[in-house]
Parts: sequence; C-alpha cells; structure tokens
Amino acid sequence: MQNKQLIVMSIMIGISVIFTISILYSYTDLQAFGGVTLAPENVAKTIQVRVNPVGSNFESVSDSFSRVGFVSGDANFLLESVPSKDKKPFYKLVKASLEDKRQVIQNTRMNVYLDVFSGDGKIIQTLSYKGCRVTEYFIHGVDSKGTIRFTEDDGTVEIREVTKFECISFSINTEVTDEDIKDINKSIKIITDDIAIVPEDIPFSDNHPESPLEGELFFNSMTNTLQQYKNNTWVDITGKGGPATPRK
Repeated sequence: MQNKQLIVMSIMIGISVIFTISILYSYTDLQAFGGVTLAPENVAKTIQVRVNPVGSNFESVSDSFSRVGFVSGDANFLLESVPSKDKKPFYKLVKASLEDKRQVIQNTRMNVYLDVFSGDGKIIQTLSYKGCRVTEYFIHGVDSKGTIRFTEDDGTVEIREVTKFECISFSINTEVTDEDIKDINKSIKIITDDIAIVPEDIPFSDNHPESPLEGELFFNSMTNTLQQYKNNTWVDITGKGGPATPRK
C-alpha cells in the first residue's frame, strides 16, 4: 500500500514539473518589470570617465569602463573594466597615485568625473569626485558562465581590472539645456514682476502706523503687500510680493 502511494506521489510530482517547464517554454518572452518601462533613448546606457590631476589642465578621457561600484566611505568608489589600449593615460595616473602612497607628502590627487549618457547620446548627469587617490588596483580573471560579460568574445576567461578610489568630496552635476534656461527665465520674470520695490522712507512693519495721513504708504510685512491709506482705510496697491531685501 505504501509503495503504491509513493508511486502515485512520484507521478504527480513529475507531472507538475513537466507542466511548469512546458509553461516556461511556451512563454519564452515572459518578463517582470519593476515600475515604468522607459524607452532606450531615455535611460542611462553608457559611462564616460574623465580624470584630471589636481592643479593640471590635462584630462584623460575613456568610454570603455564597464562598471561603477561601491566602496565604503561617503566619497569612495571603484571602476571595473577590461584592460584596453585607450586607457593607457589612465594607467599612468594610477601608477603615479599608487607610488605616491609610499611618500610622506602626497601630491598626486586627481579629480574623476563620470558622465552618464542616455541612449540618445545626451548627458543625464555627471558624478564629480574631487581630490581622489588610488587605494587599490588589481587584475583578475572571470571564467564563470553565469557572469555578465564585458566583451563580445566567448573565450573561457575574461581578464578584468578593478581600480578603487578614495576621494575628499562627491557631488552630482546635471546638464542645463536650452529648455531648462527658458523655464528658469520664465520663473525669474514671474518673481520679478511680483516683487514690490519699497523705497527706504516707507515704514516696514507688521503694524499699521498710528494716525496715518491720506495717501501715506506702508509696507505690511505680515501680508507681504505694499499699502496706501485712502479714504480712511489701507488699500493694497501692489500684487503679493516683497522688497528684494526686506528691511528689519
């Protein structure tokens, strides 16, 4: 009896596995997305690395770095890629920085800029690392079939390099387009049109003057308006706003 039950259970498990596999093969394009699916021309696609020694106009530029990684520290990071000829100027800076670690006075720090490009070739943002030095550089081989490869070659081993940086500061810069400038100018015009320029001889307070005279001006700091005394009452004579530099 127990043997029959085991046989039945084995058959049921086998059927379930075959059914699951058949579903997966029937829907080969089945995928899961987290959030909104963005168009290729809108999302980040490539990274350009620019390295500038502090106090120098020289700049090494390369777009063959494959990965930016995290290193413990607020302004630390690493670059990973496949060694290539285009990065020879970069290697010279790495060599100088590593040799400088052994000196009492270190003077080979560099600024590293990571330009992030979208699919249509426009810069989305630039990660700016200032006052960096190389803390570690090494090369290793990757032969795992389950690893995302950096090159199109299907060889058994992919040689990779890792460069770790320790920096003084980090900031993010965004490119300002013509459309951004137009929007900024519109905002500035709206703010400028809305500002009440108050002459120095006009009272600036949150309380109305006592015994005002007809036509007297007063800037009400509570309502942020310029007012005038007309027909025994205070009347707003400007739009909402305030002086460019409020007086205390």
